[in-house]
Amino acid sequence: MRKTKIVCTVGPACNTKEMLLKMIDAGMNVARVNMSHGTHESLTGVFATIREAIEESGQNVALMIDTKGPEVRVTTFEGGSAVLEDGSEFTLYKVKEQGDSEGVAISYPKLVDIFHRDGEAAIGRELLLDDGLISIITKEVLADRIVCTVNKGGILKNRKSINIPGYHINMPYVSAQDRRDIEFGLSQGGNVVAASFVRNHEDVRTLRDFIDSIGYEQVEIIAKIENQSGVDDMDLIMDYADGIMVARGDMGVEIPFIKLPEIQKTLIRKCVSKGKYVITATQMLESMTTSPRPTRAEISDVANAVYDGTSAVMLSGESAAGKYPLESVRALDSICREAESNGEFGALQMFVAKYGHRDENVFRGSLCIAAAGIAKSVNAKAILVESATGRVARAMVHYRPEVPVIAVVTSKIVCRKLCLNWGITALMGEEKLTSDEITDQAITLAVEAGLVQKGDTVVILSSNKTLPTSSTDSLNIRVV
Repeated sequence: MRKTKIVCTVGPACNTKEMLLKMIDAGMNVARVNMSHGTHESLTGVFATIREAIEESGQNVALMIDTKGPEVRVTTFEGGSAVLEDGSEFTLYKVKEQGDSEGVAISYPKLVDIFHRDGEAAIGRELLLDDGLISIITKEVLADRIVCTVNKGGILKNRKSINIPGYHINMPYVSAQDRRDIEFGLSQGGNVVAASFVRNHEDVRTLRDFIDSIGYEQVEIIAKIENQSGVDDMDLIMDYADGIMVARGDMGVEIPFIKLPEIQKTLIRKCVSKGKYVITATQMLESMTTSPRPTRAEISDVANAVYDGTSAVMLSGESAAGKYPLESVRALDSICREAESNGEFGALQMFVAKYGHRDENVFRGSLCIAAAGIAKSVNAKAILVESATGRVARAMVHYRPEVPVIAVVTSKIVCRKLCLNWGITALMGEEKLTSDEITDQAITLAVEAGLVQKGDTVVILSSNKTLPTSSTDSLNIRVV
């Protein structure tokens, strides 16, 4: 079983039940919907299609919603895009019905006011569009527009990003639009929120308060690190968030790109050592938007993220808008499996043994360490964990055991949330009254799912229901 999870962005290239079913079968663990693209009316159908595909597949697949966050984007163009020629004039407007090759409205009109207030200091400032593929330079600021010269042109499509390296825009973190998007996305079945452009841990706390206030306390937050302020406060952000996304797209524009490898490795290793999950994202297999095979460099990039300990890898444009969404999932699956099976992966286990997270509950931690060691010594095929909240299963994979962890849970919410955790395969079970019933159910479900077979040795962590507490306190070895 592959331990590293796969997140796929859903877009026009894959937004049919038939394609999503194929992608789930190929290894997709999480479906991501970017709230920056599309209206609630158009996204209602997208969410419905995803839910139908997950239900029909019978597989455990989570649904992630990705917020706009405090970002600035262009709005829309007549025909969906415009060509910006080198040296031409291009204007960013507070209000413009449809964009064209001469200008477009922006999603945060107050940026014009901010530049206007800056006066001469705003002249000559570089703005990077579409993850830095297009560069424009400010030459004049009026009350209702920012007039620029195209420094490096290209095709600019609807709702692409605007980055201003080294320039801080003091925007509220959870905007009115984000509040509407989050409430809508969670009502459509979202299990986890990816929070864009997190600047500090206070942003995460603000978002947590809002999500709790609308009745979704069990929804988890993934803090996307994609600017320098987020990098600077990474430790506290990790403490407040449930997981981290290494969002290399905007990060590579906001921060000198030569810094990205070091930041990525640092974020992944810190998450591993803190026991938090981490997603490596953006351009993992970028060439596969137009090619049926990844480049050698992309293969190495994915494998190295796996060696470092990433919990998941993510497809963005490759699955959302590329020509080969299914082939991209299959490629990620095969690269991750190979990386997990060879000797280089052993370095991660050595790192975990020396610097890894130590469970705050000494009894739970001791059981997990013992289970990992016993599973190795008896050549077990899997570690089965009865985990009502998912906490024990997550504690188990903190120690990066060599065998898969199969979590038997009784809550669909918990089952879906575990989709992002390295090494865990979650199965839905029922409440049982005795430890023997719990153990028998876990083995039966694992066999029915094809995860273990008769004759296999398994290690089982469960709770003794005859005691006053139902916390995990028992370790058993069974031959199926």
